[in-house]
Amino acid sequence: MMNTTQVITSQPAVVSTTVVTQQPTAKSWSTGLCDCCEDMRSCCCISWFGHWHYACLAQRMGEHCCVGYSGFQGGCVPGGHLAMRSRFRATHGIQGSICNDSCQVCFCLPCAMCQLSREMDYYGYPQDTCC
Repeated sequence: MMNTTQVITSQPAVVSTTVVTQQPTAKSWSTGLCDCCEDMRSCCCISWFGHWHYACLAQRMGEHCCVGYSGFQGGCVPGGHLAMRSRFRATHGIQGSICNDSCQVCFCLPCAMCQLSREMDYYGYPQDTCC
């Protein structure tokens, strides 16, 4: 009588199926890009103390202040404003694109940063003590 040994070379596969019944929807900004008068404090701080206030916004996000003091008019971190806006949008699931963020930061930086400040207030970020 011959003794044979069976060798198993792979584990049986488990098949599971996930059915998506509803796609998650992206949120929009709580205020519009040009709603600067909704928050006169930020609007005035950005108008009179631009880079300084942008640096404070970066710190509210947990970034180094130099990220906020960026690219525009000799700042120290090229693209910092764009990075802040894109990161915030991605973190909170806000609809948009890097192209849209880029255009808003390039052509309407004060409005874009004022909107970011209002959104930080909306999501309960700690208040800055800069302005």
